[in-house]
Amino acid sequence: MLVDQFNTTLSGGAAVAARRLHHALLHSGISSRFCYLAPNGQIKTEDSSYQPMNPRWKRSRHLLKWSKSRLRKMQLKRALKGRPAGLEMFSSPQVYPVTSYKDIGLKSDIIHLHWVAKLIDYTSFFASVPDEFPIVWTLHDMNPFTGGCHYAGDCMRFEKECSHCPQLGTSGMHDLSWDFFHEKREALADKNLHIVSPSHWLEAVARQSTIFRNAQSFRTIHNGLDTNIFRPHNKKDSRSKLGLNSDKIIIGFGAESLENYRKGFQHLLRAFSNLKTKDNIAALTFGNGNLGDIDIEVISTGFVRDPQKQSLIYSAADLFVMPSLEDNLPQTGIEAMACGTPVVAFASGGVPEYVHHGETGLLARTGNTAELTAQIDWLVAHQTERQLMGENSRKFVIEHFDHHKQAAKYVRVYRELLSDKQKLTHQAA
Repeated sequence: MLVDQFNTTLSGGAAVAARRLHHALLHSGISSRFCYLAPNGQIKTEDSSYQPMNPRWKRSRHLLKWSKSRLRKMQLKRALKGRPAGLEMFSSPQVYPVTSYKDIGLKSDIIHLHWVAKLIDYTSFFASVPDEFPIVWTLHDMNPFTGGCHYAGDCMRFEKECSHCPQLGTSGMHDLSWDFFHEKREALADKNLHIVSPSHWLEAVARQSTIFRNAQSFRTIHNGLDTNIFRPHNKKDSRSKLGLNSDKIIIGFGAESLENYRKGFQHLLRAFSNLKTKDNIAALTFGNGNLGDIDIEVISTGFVRDPQKQSLIYSAADLFVMPSLEDNLPQTGIEAMACGTPVVAFASGGVPEYVHHGETGLLARTGNTAELTAQIDWLVAHQTERQLMGENSRKFVIEHFDHHKQAAKYVRVYRELLSDKQKLTHQAA
């Protein structure tokens, strides 16, 4: 069995999740290739199981499509001008050079898509895949089934038909979200498409979109991680290795970008300002960006890519705070829990699927800063309960988020789809 995994980048949350699955599949004996956009300022790998996509087609061959693509980019740029601040990216389903599965020169038994914005051109890519060919699509955000946004907020227009998009600076009945929505729906209409979501929350949302109205199946398979890498380390030793000479209660938090509005760090800053006691508290943060002034001691590690060092950071913290306002299944919380650190979070998206209130951490109503502050205060003040929640967290992750168990679930999906494909072939013969 040969599976081609597609993800635009090698870094970022979706890439981390996809690459963990890729390596778990290889370890389980599945031939997996990881197809990604050829390096352009991103990390590189010499691993032969990675397949950079760098088509070099002559421009004249695709001159008309190139012209249309350039026009669409100009339209998108104009439509995004003046859009509300603090939003995620807005992506077009058109990509140039045009991405055709045949032109890439790959051949496999299963196509497995992950986060593919700016990697595949919907119309040409899916047209080049036979309708009966099994396609698995793991969702890492909402973009595959919306008219362009990656998180829709309160907008539910994607359920029927995107238009009057609140995330565009120029919107209307037939705006670009309407155009993109119809292009995606037509490209996927007759495909043998199987949707996998890392969270039950995102699965339920995806089922409502008419872009996926002809999908053959929906299911949830939680993201996995290596619990031998992400494991509890002695707290004192972890702090020493990180150069932290602090006996304070350390609150950990972080993300790829600390300035991402959806990640909710503005609420965490207000929570820090309103804590009952601050003298015995320090904040340990990782990620890109600047949070501004915080009136407690702050230790910043910057962006950390090394999983071993990440494990030390989680272990050094007494609790981890994750104030996401909208999220699929944020991996930082799972990583912290794997290291025996309980999580305080907003009850958004898929978060309550692993942060169980009073067992593996504490939850606050999404966007309610006062509740978030109260939950941090409570966990800071209750050492025994904090340690028990940390132990429960580790057990829960081993049981439900181990990467080998995740890979086994995907292998079962692959085999079911290949079995169905063989049955159809025999029937046709």
